[in-house]
Amino acid sequence: MHTTDLFQRLLPGARCVLATLLMFIARGAGSAEPSPDAAFVEALRASLSAPAVACGEPSLDPRRLAPFYPLASPRALWVSHQGPGARARTLRAALRTAGQHGLDSARYRLGAIETHWLDRSPTALACLELYLTSAFDRYSLDLRAGQVGPQEADTSWYLPVANFNPATALAALAAVGSDGDFAALIEGLAPSHPAYERLRDALARYESIAHAGGWPMLPPGPELAPGDEAPVAPEQVALLRKRLRAEGDLSGFSLGDRGTYDAALATAVRRFQRRHGLLADGVVGGRTRAALNVPVQARIAQIRRTLERWRWLPHDLGEHYILINTAGFEVTVMERGRTVLGMRAIVGKPEQATPSFSATLQSLTINPYWNVPERIARDVLLPKQQRNPRYFAKRGIRVFGPRNGNNNDKGNGNGKEIDPAQIDWTRVDADSFAYRLRQEPGPKNSLGRLSFEFPNQFDIFMHDTPEKWLFERDTRTFSEGCVRIEQPMALAQHVLRRLDGWNEERLRSEIDTMQRQTLRLPESIPVYVLYLTSWVNDDGLVQFREDVYGREHVLAEYYPDK
Repeated sequence: MHTTDLFQRLLPGARCVLATLLMFIARGAGSAEPSPDAAFVEALRASLSAPAVACGEPSLDPRRLAPFYPLASPRALWVSHQGPGARARTLRAALRTAGQHGLDSARYRLGAIETHWLDRSPTALACLELYLTSAFDRYSLDLRAGQVGPQEADTSWYLPVANFNPATALAALAAVGSDGDFAALIEGLAPSHPAYERLRDALARYESIAHAGGWPMLPPGPELAPGDEAPVAPEQVALLRKRLRAEGDLSGFSLGDRGTYDAALATAVRRFQRRHGLLADGVVGGRTRAALNVPVQARIAQIRRTLERWRWLPHDLGEHYILINTAGFEVTVMERGRTVLGMRAIVGKPEQATPSFSATLQSLTINPYWNVPERIARDVLLPKQQRNPRYFAKRGIRVFGPRNGNNNDKGNGNGKEIDPAQIDWTRVDADSFAYRLRQEPGPKNSLGRLSFEFPNQFDIFMHDTPEKWLFERDTRTFSEGCVRIEQPMALAQHVLRRLDGWNEERLRSEIDTMQRQTLRLPESIPVYVLYLTSWVNDDGLVQFREDVYGREHVLAEYYPDK
């Protein structure tokens, strides 16, 4: 009987044993060399057992590589004995453009990948395979959920983190996917928000400015204002023109570096000031000069840090949502990717900083009570009452006995009302303070005439304010944590637009009644309270703000000024 016929007649298990035995006999006799593919697989298996040693790269962590390869029979994901495949080429192309997302391609050992790319020796191919797997693991996580964990970088960030597993994602594609599906996976890792894309464009622009030499620094000098002429500070004015041209705030034809602070230059300075959240008076004083002297590399790092914060967010924010940017002191209503309403905001003081979180706007209250939080009542209002025994009465603040259970009173109180004139406030201190305070609706109410509730663990909400003048300040950190908004009536009309009859006239009529009422919104709207120190507005102007809460220090270690 022919040997082939005999082999086919054997049971499957016996065939495997015989095949293995014949392979070892052949190897022992030196009758055949292992195939190129077998040599590559052997090299891969050996490299997986000690990748750092085999490839001379300490960053190749076997614990991070293990989920990608079955222990019993590791299978190559990117290369064969013939070299890198289509997915490897797609990944390499993505790594080459990592800088467009503010990421550093060196983090993914792109140099090592390029070095091994053309080497067809089994060991080099095995190391290339592991470099590519390690790069995909890091790059996909960085782009999908951020290079650094949100809570590690910013302890005031409480939004949920994306649940993404690179090995699982790749295994799912291996089962049913094609090379095109892998390209779609790579393409879908980064946020698709228009704000993210605009920031990427801004990053490219500022890197071009850096490559061209950046911009000049203004040395210490006198205040510069419209109408200043030589010889007041001609060299400063000429330098100011050059500085503003570099960033695009000053454009158009100019007869040399004129030393006159003319109308065109004043317009450019005001544009710069608005982009940096400064008082747009056209005067180059201390704060404006300091902002002008921030190097371009620092602005690039600032953009990169904001791109990272966007990667912490859910990919789908919804078609209709409200974004509160506490670093920019503004509230923006977004619908289908565009801004439909924007306004200035006042946020928490640095010692009572407004955290970052997400919630859902559910209700609006007309003529709200202000149930004063215990901390504010004890630490802020008690001293004022002690200095002026009529303070509570003048502000419409009622005093109730000790609370019984909770501080979620909606109107009637859960303790007996006490006449504040009957209390000797000089004998009350922070430790003995046991009263509940409630401010009645009216023009002096600290919540104003409208409040917007989105239940959350911090008891933070948006509301009107009687202190309208504070919106004129460029740094607006004056609240106890809640968000005061500049245009509460406009926001009320927007969120009630699907409720028949609730126009501005109806709202003002209800306000005039001085009666408290809460309206359940016909549409629940997601609210995202974020901390973004840079962004690009709808007019394409790049905005920068100071780190008023000091939350960028850890991120600066990952995205430093270069």
